[in-house]
Amino acid sequence: MKLLVDSSTWIDFFRDKNFRLIDLERAIQENRAMLCPVVWVELWSGVRNKREESTLLNMRDCCGWLEMDEKVWSICARLRLAARKKGINCPLADVLVVSCARRHGAELLHNDKHLSALLKIGL
Repeated sequence: MKLLVDSSTWIDFFRDKNFRLIDLERAIQENRAMLCPVVWVELWSGVRNKREESTLLNMRDCCGWLEMDEKVWSICARLRLAARKKGINCPLADVLVVSCARRHGAELLHNDKHLSALLKIGL
């Protein structure tokens, strides 16, 4: 199964090399680790120097890519409305990441309370 790796996991991983090392390594070795445009933009916007830029580009080369097509946006609209009705207010980026994972049937590897709340909402 595909594994969409959220920026929260990548950031924690880069700060502490032991964080979820086994999950990430296994997913990369099995060609299951995935990125999506939202995660990529979140990570790329934090680049501070050439070394970090190189690290991210290498990471991207090791991962697959999940596109964000019209179905993702449709899921996103329904999910965001359902979340609001439950009193859950999450950033649009988080709703998009969960929607992308659902669209492509991917598991989501994350360390984010908003994502945990969104994943509990059925559509």
